[in-house]
Amino acid sequence: MNEILWTLLQPSAVLVLLVALALVATWLRWHAIAATLLTVFLLAVAVVVLLPVDEWLGSPLETRVAAATLPASVDGIVVLGGAVDWQVTRERGQLSLNAAGERIAAAAALAQRYPEARLIVTGSFADAFADDLRPVPSDASLFFGPHFAGRTVSYLGASRSTYEDALLTLAEAEPRQGETWLLVTSAWHMPRALGTFRAAGWTLAPVPVDYRTTGELRVAPDWDVAATLADLDRLVREWGAIAVYRSEGRMVVD
Repeated sequence: MNEILWTLLQPSAVLVLLVALALVATWLRWHAIAATLLTVFLLAVAVVVLLPVDEWLGSPLETRVAAATLPASVDGIVVLGGAVDWQVTRERGQLSLNAAGERIAAAAALAQRYPEARLIVTGSFADAFADDLRPVPSDASLFFGPHFAGRTVSYLGASRSTYEDALLTLAEAEPRQGETWLLVTSAWHMPRALGTFRAAGWTLAPVPVDYRTTGELRVAPDWDVAATLADLDRLVREWGAIAVYRSEGRMVVD
């Protein structure tokens, strides 16, 4: 039910609903109502085009958690899911990453930097990485190298939410007191992710990646409405998830 609600509350869904209602009103010959709905629709699109709404919503999330100074040694690296395009990966037989692909790229780079560290990838099944994160490359490999030789890599494909990420990863890692673990996820997702892991009793060093905002609130037209709406959908959903997690006590708020 919550999934349906958040889908309907996304900006793109609201715009589609406005147009649909305007068409219904036109069919019923409620011309004044149809004109009002279309006016609201056009004003909303104008706001998306002319104002940096995505920066307003995204920048506070991406600047809330600063990247940790990388230590000399690390016991483990946790990479949160959401970076793999499952359908394309399955059909093409090659790892296909989506817009959050920096999470996996950062994981590979950190694995090379810390060859002794354990690597845990949540929301992902091992078969998606059959040709990757391994010492010897195949024709389909994207991420490989000797730093993956003998390394323990765990895939927690059963995880379907940030809350499950924290619980399942904690159970898998069984971190001992004094160990240093890194948490890798998109910068806009890091506040909720880090807070959720802390609520589970585990504090990791944050490594935010996949920044989407510049941090500069410049008013300049952006005519790529589809891309902007996609960003707004993601950010509205994230802010909503933060509100839910806070109300349910699933995350620790600084």
